[in-house]
Amino acid sequence: MTQHGLLNKKDVTRAWAKYILSAEVASGFERLTALAFSYGMSDVLEKLYSHNPEEYKSALHRHLMFYNSEAIWGSMIVGITCALEEERAVLLNSGAPQEALDAQAEMISSLKIGLMGPLAGIGDTINHGLIRPLLLSMFIPLAAAGSWIAGVAPIVIWVIGIATLGYFLLVNGYRSGRKSVVQLLESGKINDFIQVATVLGLFMMGALSSTYVKLATKVSWLNALGEEVFLQSYIDRIFPKLLPFAVVFGLYAYFKKKGTNYIGILVTIIILSLILSFFGIV
Repeated sequence: MTQHGLLNKKDVTRAWAKYILSAEVASGFERLTALAFSYGMSDVLEKLYSHNPEEYKSALHRHLMFYNSEAIWGSMIVGITCALEEERAVLLNSGAPQEALDAQAEMISSLKIGLMGPLAGIGDTINHGLIRPLLLSMFIPLAAAGSWIAGVAPIVIWVIGIATLGYFLLVNGYRSGRKSVVQLLESGKINDFIQVATVLGLFMMGALSSTYVKLATKVSWLNALGEEVFLQSYIDRIFPKLLPFAVVFGLYAYFKKKGTNYIGILVTIIILSLILSFFGIV
């Protein structure tokens, strides 16, 4: 894992662990998660610039500038930054001119600013928009059955999963430096993963909707033989689960057109349910 021999695996891992544990804690409107990033880098910077207190102070200040990214995918930025700060320390130790050191420092800051947005978008989409909802939906049947496992297992799996992903991104970011993100984006694997997860999510939402959305009509009439015939039986023959299907896609159309007004739709569902039930329709 060593790039130039100044940092080892323990140093980089410690920087990542400190950043991850404080990313959503030390946050403010002025710098957002910059304090957590600087805190994570503090031991690495102290080791690289221990012989030059002014450079150490300057490096800490450099990483206190505004920063905001998704914490797990931002682990790659931590790895890249460790590698670039190590390169700068090598330049400093070799007696490189101040212009070269300033250019390297500017490049580190610019790279962080350039990467934090794209990686935040990827992280929010994959981690919070795909993986977490899918993971929670897998345990809905257990939760409905009253099993305590449904409350514990998703948390354990989520923590282990994101820690593994974060460490993988950290290591690749450190080993490949600034090339790592380019390689990741050019490979097309991100888009492939998002597409697969989206299709899987649609399958799971369909299965869950079919199982847990309950709606049937009570409308009936007497046929020529005087037997009571239920409309629901005809619907089930033509299109099983048609009414739950209509409810799900009706809500989808509402959210797409009106936005996520959850309170409004809940009140509407309750009122419609009471009215339809009162008249014996459902």
